[in-house]
Amino acid sequence: MISRVLASALCGVLVLCSQSLQAALLLGIHAEEPAPSIGSLIAGLTPDEETIELRSYPSSEEIIKALKAGELDLGIIEDSERQPTGIALVADLYPSVLHVLYRGDQPPSDLGEMLAGGSTWAGAPGSPGYRLASKLVSDFGLTMGGAGLLADPWSSEPDSYFIFGGILQPDALSRMEGFRLYSLDSPQQLMHGSVAEGIALRHPFLRPFVLPAQLYPSLSREPALTLSVTNLLVAREALPADTIYQLAMALESLRPQIAAAYPLAGVQGLINLELAAQALPLHVGAQRYRDRDLPGFLERYAEVLALGTTVMLATGTVLATVRRQRRQSRKDRLDTFYQRLLSLREELAQPGGNPADIAARLRDAQTEVMALVIDERIDADGSLMAFLTLSNRLLDEAENPT
Repeated sequence: MISRVLASALCGVLVLCSQSLQAALLLGIHAEEPAPSIGSLIAGLTPDEETIELRSYPSSEEIIKALKAGELDLGIIEDSERQPTGIALVADLYPSVLHVLYRGDQPPSDLGEMLAGGSTWAGAPGSPGYRLASKLVSDFGLTMGGAGLLADPWSSEPDSYFIFGGILQPDALSRMEGFRLYSLDSPQQLMHGSVAEGIALRHPFLRPFVLPAQLYPSLSREPALTLSVTNLLVAREALPADTIYQLAMALESLRPQIAAAYPLAGVQGLINLELAAQALPLHVGAQRYRDRDLPGFLERYAEVLALGTTVMLATGTVLATVRRQRRQSRKDRLDTFYQRLLSLREELAQPGGNPADIAARLRDAQTEVMALVIDERIDADGSLMAFLTLSNRLLDEAENPT
């Protein structure tokens, strides 16, 4: 008996433990800053009374694999043209900016010359910079005779950098001695057929971006036209819509803190991201939150409903009027027979009247009234009964004179 009680208690404890473990949402982040910092801010949220725990991964590719395998609930990944199944968008977080750096004082004539001129560090294989650089190598028809795209920036010093990331910090700038910031085109060419727009047209997940003048005085004193890619908060499609709705709502209140931790996140407001190309579908819960201020069914169709109600009332009024008029016309026709009864009664009361003729005319009047009842559907109400009663009494008087 005691063993059964202990077993039941142990099962209860295990159930409670499993429920507490399941209550935590696992958020995967990659090592590229500011993903760890922003991930820590998101981990402080408690959507739908659930806690969020962080898991670090080397790249977005690994985060996507973990999400598909069900090892993660949420993830911070870079946008791309790929459409991984089973993953949905929760919100746009912040942009990562492409920094193109070259060694020397004379800039290359174009990206093709820069990529063909030596070794390039474009980020880890699978990163946005590496994928874009590989496609540009193919677009320019280059055969990388030199070191090409490096697997890491330590075993061999790169001749150029082609990487996406945040604003370069002082320690990173201190290691860039001898490098200059490359602009894809003149910033004045933006919206006038610039190189950045051409690349973004080929790769819709990228957007033109202008680095302000003297952002990095040691690298360039002029503004630089480049590209950016948006980092996204994504979730497994199977997560409950209510949980994602609460997460999206909590994330909206976190936006000022994200912008304070990473100023480039505030630039998101310059672009209408709801109209931008997105490879991932929006999660049902996030769509509900985004549509929260849209007018409801009654608000959208209030005028139509009001018009329909007005038409129905007008139609009902017209029908009631027509019905009342028809009933009145039937009553008027019945009243003419009352007049005939009164005339026949007066004739019957006069001396020298012909009772047989009056009786025949009374029968004719009753026949006509019954025909009206059948043909025109006159209601068998009190008026009809009074007519029949009166006519029968007069008929009896005409047939049985005293």
